[in-house]
Amino acid sequence: MKAHTLPPRVKIFQTDTSLNYNTIMGVNPKTKKNKLPTNILHLSPSNTSGFNVCKFAHNCKKICLHFSGNPAYFNAKFKARINRTLSFNKDNEKFIDLLILNISRNFFKNENNRIGVRLNGTSDLLWEQKKAFISTAMSDFIYRKFSIYLNSGEYQNIFDVFIQNKIDIQFYDYTKHIVNRNIKELTEKFLYDLTFSFDGFSNLLNVKHCNQALDLGLNIAAAFNRKKTENLPEKIYIPEFKRTLKVIDGDLSDERFNDPKGDHLVGLRFKQPRGAQFTAEDVKSFCIA
Repeated sequence: MKAHTLPPRVKIFQTDTSLNYNTIMGVNPKTKKNKLPTNILHLSPSNTSGFNVCKFAHNCKKICLHFSGNPAYFNAKFKARINRTLSFNKDNEKFIDLLILNISRNFFKNENNRIGVRLNGTSDLLWEQKKAFISTAMSDFIYRKFSIYLNSGEYQNIFDVFIQNKIDIQFYDYTKHIVNRNIKELTEKFLYDLTFSFDGFSNLLNVKHCNQALDLGLNIAAAFNRKKTENLPEKIYIPEFKRTLKVIDGDLSDERFNDPKGDHLVGLRFKQPRGAQFTAEDVKSFCIA
């Protein structure tokens, strides 16, 4: 195989799906604030593609940040996210090939220094349950192209690929999915930093899961109905959680992996997505205060 020739299965998958490993992930206004170079994957949220990638979405569906940004670009953005989602559902192992290539490329561009990765930018998938496979051709390509050696073979998941090969990638995400997940394994073995997302007090299941997440040592992220110029409280007592939480200003950076853990709430000022249709009551139902 020539030095920079893509492995055949990657090349065929890219052609079939019109995807490209160089552009499958990008940045957004939040990750741009990070000191650590961070790339994010955006799929089409909830069931907007015909496949539900956000099992526990409820109040957030009406005011999802998927609908934020310049409306002039909505059509192209939505089409691209739907295509990624459909391609993932078509063959998630080959889709993960593209993610591995993208991460390897960005690690190389950062001179083999640590980078951040958010796989659930507008989704809530259990990536730890998706196996990854590095073929000999894939391993050779990555080594020749990016000077990074990944052993060929099957891996438990995408996190395992980089941990086993001692490549310093900081994976992190927000999630509403805590059911039947081994949080201890995710955070300690796979170094996957998770912040649990509040979805409004009317979502009683989410409130229950928030309490479970706090008991497991995870922080909670929640929206405050405040302007960007207004300060957040230093702490807040939540009767439904039966505890006082120290508040972290989550708008300063998206580096949740650097947050102190245990009884902390990541406060995010509510941003109005211009492409979504919602009422003042929807905002009130979604925000924590």
